Amino acid sequence: MPLPGEANIRDWLDSRIGSGMRLGLSTCAQMLERLGNPERDFPSVHVAGTNGKGSLCAHLSALGAKNGRLIGLFTSPHLVTVEERARVDGTPVLPSDFDRILQEVRAASEIEPEIRPTYFEITFLASMLAFSEAGVDRAIVETGLGGRLDSTRLVEADICAITTISMDHTEVLGETLREIASEKAGIHRQGVPLFCLYHEDSDVREAIESVGGVDVEWMDDLGLDAQSTARAISQEIGRRLGWSELEAEVSWPGRTDDTINWNGVECRLSAAHNEESIVHDFVQISDDEHVMVIGMTQKEELASSIEPLRGSASTIHTIVTMVEGGRKPSAPIGEVADLLDVGGEIEVISDNSKAMERAVRIASENGCIVYVTGSVYLVGSLFSEYLRMSDSNLWDYLEIHPPRYQTEG
Repeated sequence: MPLPGEANIRDWLDSRIGSGMRLGLSTCAQMLERLGNPERDFPSVHVAGTNGKGSLCAHLSALGAKNGRLIGLFTSPHLVTVEERARVDGTPVLPSDFDRILQEVRAASEIEPEIRPTYFEITFLASMLAFSEAGVDRAIVETGLGGRLDSTRLVEADICAITTISMDHTEVLGETLREIASEKAGIHRQGVPLFCLYHEDSDVREAIESVGGVDVEWMDDLGLDAQSTARAISQEIGRRLGWSELEAEVSWPGRTDDTINWNGVECRLSAAHNEESIVHDFVQISDDEHVMVIGMTQKEELASSIEPLRGSASTIHTIVTMVEGGRKPSAPIGEVADLLDVGGEIEVISDNSKAMERAVRIASENGCIVYVTGSVYLVGSLFSEYLRMSDSNLWDYLEIHPPRYQTEG
């Protein structure tokens, strides 16, 4: 029989979704102390940036495994299931283990005086416990928002990295690129290397250097696609860690160029959610005729995020749908439709599955592909539906790289 509280531990976690976000370190610092400071049991690579930080983390995990290291990987948000946020050796922590660890986090939060961590903070704390328990050699930790005041700032990092800097979360991080860059550069620790993707804006570079000083190491942006850039940065960081430069396989659903076959139609699922990431992803298919399915969450930058998709001659039909899950509500589908000015028809279908069925039918009739973009939660919802339809094993798809015992590094 389950112990008291086991049956509803996920209800407790889910109840914290509505708690919003909290910038600041004090809550998690207190919680980590109550939990025995598991984050001190291993060194970490701490990664921030507007886009590409999750991909860099995935490539670092894969490279570490290829070099025979046991790697813990913390990323957010998750695509399908919350356990994705805590991977060990490329695979999410098992649900039973995650539940048990959540029990520890809840018990620590209920010690007087009671602490009420947010959903993100709970998953971060649970990940630190999971990594400590697994005895990882190193953790790769992605920031949630910004850097300076993000709870992940509490990890013991001996290398830090910043990927791209662009306009996003302006309501929190600042209204200029300089302000945003300064917040993200806050992951820096004195004397710790801070690898940064070169930014053409001198204000951005000055903001980062004003925080990181002599520890800043600029890396050339070679104009590669997002995954190639992440691979290149991971190899440079790996060299600094003493890892061999090996080819490491990465499968990062919703972020890589992999496609799925939905009832005979090729479909590209892209979790791009802001202007910069949409530009990077859309250029990969912009010359191919496609049916677009799009759903966005509410944000101040909604119009600019959608701008790269406007007026594409290769978009023969567009379907706007709702986004469910996550901290922010869905952007009204009528508003998204009004902001789009693409070729072909635009229609709104609030139900994700019905929107996808309609898109696949139109694509099949026209001999083209389906392109899904917008929110990671939309991509996750449709990816889950695809796995259900194809009777596939979820955990097989969520393994982002081969485990270390299958490698030769």
